[in-house]
Amino acid sequence: MSYMLTWKNLNTLDQLEKIIAGSQMKPVLLFKHRSSSTESNQVKRLLENEWAIPPNQLDCYLVDAIKDKAIASEASDFAGIPNVFPQVLLFADEVAMYDESHEMINVKKIKIALKIINRTFKWMETRA
Repeated sequence: MSYMLTWKNLNTLDQLEKIIAGSQMKPVLLFKHRSSSTESNQVKRLLENEWAIPPNQLDCYLVDAIKDKAIASEASDFAGIPNVFPQVLLFADEVAMYDESHEMINVKKIKIALKIINRTFKWMETRA
């Protein structure tokens, strides 16, 4: 089944902090994108065309890596990974659980990472 991928813009550091904190309730995907990059535009189109994740499972945010360099850099720093573009970061429970960049980004891998996250948290809830 396919779903429409709806991006929410991320353009302040305060918003980034709130989004990461909100990942305690629902996983969050950040896509760090350079609109002037052919590769970045291809990856974005691929994600949008092949999207198969219901919107109730994941919030998706787009970071303009040129306009909002500080936010893109801070997201990578928080995740503890190099700041590259294009790049996806998947946060859950305020932790970067998955990241990928360049041609390695695809919907299938994001779905697998999300499934692992959901199973892990379900297991943790049964242990509490």
